[in-house]
Amino acid sequence: MAEILLFGLGAVGATHAFILQAGGASVTVCARSNFTVVEEKGLDFRSEKYGDHPNLKFKRVVKTPKDAEGVKFDFIVCTNKAISMTPTASEQIEPAVSEGTVIVVVQNGVGNADQFKERFPNNVVLSAVTWVNANAPSVGVVVHKGNEKMQIGVETLDHPQQATALHDFVAILDKGKSEYELVPDIQVWRWKKTIWNCCWNSLTAMTLCNTKQYLESSDSAYITARALVDEMALIARALGLTIEDEYLDSLLSRADLRVGGITSSMMMDAKAQRPMEVDVILGAPLRLAKSLGLKTPVLETCNAIVSAMDWRFQNQA
Repeated sequence: MAEILLFGLGAVGATHAFILQAGGASVTVCARSNFTVVEEKGLDFRSEKYGDHPNLKFKRVVKTPKDAEGVKFDFIVCTNKAISMTPTASEQIEPAVSEGTVIVVVQNGVGNADQFKERFPNNVVLSAVTWVNANAPSVGVVVHKGNEKMQIGVETLDHPQQATALHDFVAILDKGKSEYELVPDIQVWRWKKTIWNCCWNSLTAMTLCNTKQYLESSDSAYITARALVDEMALIARALGLTIEDEYLDSLLSRADLRVGGITSSMMMDAKAQRPMEVDVILGAPLRLAKSLGLKTPVLETCNAIVSAMDWRFQNQA
C-alpha cells in the first residue's frame, strides 16, 4: 500500500485526497484551518461523482509535514494554493521527503515545480494540471460538482525512476476512478490551464462578477478577454509550446461561461480578501514576456491591478 502525504487540504486537495484513498493508498493529510474538524469528526465530502461521505477519515491528520516525520512516504502530493509563503512549500515538506519519495505538484500556474526540483534534485517530480469544480462552503465541508480531470506528466527529465513513478501514481488514480490523461509534455498543458486561469480568474477577481455577468456587462468585456488569451498564447508559443487556435477559441466560447456563469477561485479569494495566486498565474508569464521582448499590455495591466488587490489584502490593518 502506497504511503501518501497530501499537503494542502483545501477543496481541490480534499477531492484528490478522497480519490487517492479510494485508490487504495494510505493517505496522511496536512490540514491547517480545518485541522481540528477533520481530525475529530472527519471530512464532510459531498460529490456528484463519488457520492456523499459525511465522516471521511484519513490514515493520519497532521498540522505540518514535520509532524509526520518517521513515516516513509512514497508520494508527497502538493495541492496547496500556489501563493508566496515563508517558509516555502518545498521547505515545509522537506522533513517528510526521503530517498525515493516522489513529489507530485498539483497546482495552478507556471514555474511551480522549480522550487521542488532545486531542493530535491535526486527525487522524481511529477506535475499535474487539474480541472475540478470544488469549494468549501464551511470548515470541514467540501462540495465537488461534476467530473474532474487531470493531465499529468514528468517534470524531472532522464531520472531512472520517472517512468515507474508515473506508472505507480496513475495506477492509484485509476483505481480511485479519477479521469486523467498522460501527456508527453506537461508544460503544454500547464500553459493551457494558465491561459484559462489568467483570463477568467483575473477578470472575475477584479470585477467580482462571474463570467456571465462580466461578458454581459459591455462589448469591451469580450475584447479584453480575447486580448488577454492571445497575449498569453503569444508567450507560450515563443517558448516553443504548441497552443492551438481552436483551444484558445474554446476558452472563450464554452457554454458555461454565459449560461449560469463561472465563479473562479480567485474571485472567491478576492471577495474574502484572502491572498491570491497572482505570481504563478500573472507575474511569472509577464516576466517571461519581458525576457522574450514581447509586448503584453493587457497582461501587464491585469497583473498591476490584481497585484495591488493582493497587496491590500495582505497588508491591511
